[in-house]
Amino acid sequence: MVHQVESEIDAIEYAFDRGWSDGLPVVPPTRDRIDRMLAAHGIEPVREIGTVPERKRSVSAELVAANAVMAGCTEALFPVVLAAVEAVLDPAFNIVGPSASTGGAAPLVVVHGPVVESLRFNTDTAVLGAGNRSNLTVGRALNLVIRNVVGSVPGDLDRATVAHAGRIAYCLPEAQCGDWPIQGEELGVPPGESAVSVLAAEAPHSVADHVNDEPEGLVESFARVARTTNYAGAAIVFVICPEHRSVFSQAGWTRQMIREALFERTAATGREIHATGRHDDLAFDERITLTPDLEGIWIVFAGGSAGGHSAIIPPWLGSGRGAGSRPVTHRIAT
Repeated sequence: MVHQVESEIDAIEYAFDRGWSDGLPVVPPTRDRIDRMLAAHGIEPVREIGTVPERKRSVSAELVAANAVMAGCTEALFPVVLAAVEAVLDPAFNIVGPSASTGGAAPLVVVHGPVVESLRFNTDTAVLGAGNRSNLTVGRALNLVIRNVVGSVPGDLDRATVAHAGRIAYCLPEAQCGDWPIQGEELGVPPGESAVSVLAAEAPHSVADHVNDEPEGLVESFARVARTTNYAGAAIVFVICPEHRSVFSQAGWTRQMIREALFERTAATGREIHATGRHDDLAFDERITLTPDLEGIWIVFAGGSAGGHSAIIPPWLGSGRGAGSRPVTHRIAT
């Protein structure tokens, strides 16, 4: 990706011409910038991060660094990007499936642990929106790797019918909430360590509830939105904002109580699922849960303090039970 040009503007245009960009200007990946990114963490350029056997591709640390540079990452953020790339190259994630599917899923990067604070990720207002460098450049770097190294280019190996903006950047840092455990700990990340979890996901579906001041009503609001997706998959993420979290907390509900209620209330009938063209073997009145088990209900606390606006992030349509794409959690080397 290194090429001699006369100016930064020429370099940006060269990246556009070569098809390296996601449609936005990139930081030119000069040899010096790539080397500094790697040297900051003592990583050899030729180190293999993973492979994509279906496309006969090997992903080196140098290629990941080049895309992290283009995305605008600081050197400190590189280990987070590296962990996210390692996660999507895990065979369980099945990177070719969601990145080539007509469904247009995006890799959602959930960041757990101390790096959320130390690297200044935003867990507050507009957590999935604009305004924070760490959130956006980490998500963008992963998508650029999928484009430039894995080869999933729209109109070629990427056949997304519509897709969504998470294909540019999709990063959800997890807020620490007092003595409540975080989702990362429930996925096995030891306290004090940092990790990322990556899952193939749809765009967020808003859950706006400014009325219910008791847990049962809120759970029903979440469940009503979740049931409309009818996507029975490996995991579904419930992003709970501070206003809604306080309703659960004041009523003495634990994370497990929330999870159990959501698991039960989000079950759909065969009649509803048949509308998606799947599970034709289900009887019309037979019920099926959206995730295979309770652990598939992910609860992430994030968002601003103003307003009762939470969200549900459903999985990729192809990530069915035991098939498709599975979420992968990977430790961040510090």
